[in-house]
Amino acid sequence: MNRSTPSPSLVSKASPGSKPSPSPTAGTKRKRNGVKYYAVKAGHKPGIYYGWDECLAQVTGFKGAIFQSFPSQEEASAFLKGIKPPAGASQSSENTRYYGIQRGRVTGVYTDWTKAQEQIRGFPRPRYRKFGTREEAEAFVREGQAQPPAGFGTPSEPPGTTIERPKDEDGVEYEPGDGPLPAGAEDGFDPNVILDPATGKVVYKTVSQMTATKTQSTGIPGMLRIYTDGSSLQNGTPWASAGVGVYFGPGDSRNVSEPLMGNRQTNQRAELTAILRAIDIAPRHRDVTIVSDSKYAINCVTDWFVNWRRNNWMTRDNKPVENRDLIESILVKIEERIDLKVKTKFEWVKGHNKDAGNEQADKLAVAGAQAGVAARFELQSILDDMDNEREERERELEEEEEEEEEI
Repeated sequence: MNRSTPSPSLVSKASPGSKPSPSPTAGTKRKRNGVKYYAVKAGHKPGIYYGWDECLAQVTGFKGAIFQSFPSQEEASAFLKGIKPPAGASQSSENTRYYGIQRGRVTGVYTDWTKAQEQIRGFPRPRYRKFGTREEAEAFVREGQAQPPAGFGTPSEPPGTTIERPKDEDGVEYEPGDGPLPAGAEDGFDPNVILDPATGKVVYKTVSQMTATKTQSTGIPGMLRIYTDGSSLQNGTPWASAGVGVYFGPGDSRNVSEPLMGNRQTNQRAELTAILRAIDIAPRHRDVTIVSDSKYAINCVTDWFVNWRRNNWMTRDNKPVENRDLIESILVKIEERIDLKVKTKFEWVKGHNKDAGNEQADKLAVAGAQAGVAARFELQSILDDMDNEREERERELEEEEEEEEEI
């Protein structure tokens, strides 16, 4: 789930600039003369809007937008709150729409667009359509069930496979994993390289490995393994800095190597931040396994948080739980994925024990911490220069005052 999705808050009136629905009384606002109420549950600015153009502005470009039109403000408000519409709300059967989901998480016919969106949002190449009758929608769904998934169970090579190794403009061959991704490569992965388990280094595939074929599914993607790690350097000094490492694979553009943000530069915060970044970057429709060498970080988000929540985030010693902000952010992401019926698993691996993925994540984390140390040195240098300039200016002012007194 690229940023946290906050729970949508109810906006009982339109945003500035929107025109309220004409109503002769201050009572129930109902559909009059074709007026519709557009409820935006997930968008740039959630709320109720009285014009389609305003609603469109809030959902355009917003990934995973959730919105729906209603004939009354009560129904729109109930939609935002996630509750049933009040008694007496208009439920015209002739206006019922049927959404046939032919390819999605759970196929079938839906009359609630919000529920239908949950089945297709983030799902690769979904197929769905709106119908005026249930019979048409059901026929559409059955049509999809009668067709086998395209490419399922057929021999194929990974997209982007090529025998020729990439070279730079001077004709020099790139080191494995350093060259540009080949045309057609999917998911940011170069299918022409492989991680040598014996050395832990990225190497080009051999000819036999390149030409080998196997029957594979091109249907729903499987479990994605992501390695995370944290590092801290210069502990106990003014330049102490922690780093975050997230490793998806060799040459993967999603790999993360960055300094830990904030004043609290600890290894534990770096470990938790790495997990948060991994879940944030991972596709929302993919099951993932987070591989970490931090038992602390894993226990925080799989076990210990249960009692902490029950005790209002206090420990057994009646002290506030450390790193609560990061732990809660991770739990929000996990719960969002649970709502989408997507798995988030954790796996512990012993650090510095020749696990290739863990070693790569460690390198990324150390590089991030080193960048943080360098940035702190640079910042300290700038502050020192500013102090020197200020002291020099103060001396000049004192000398000028002394000269004026002598005159």
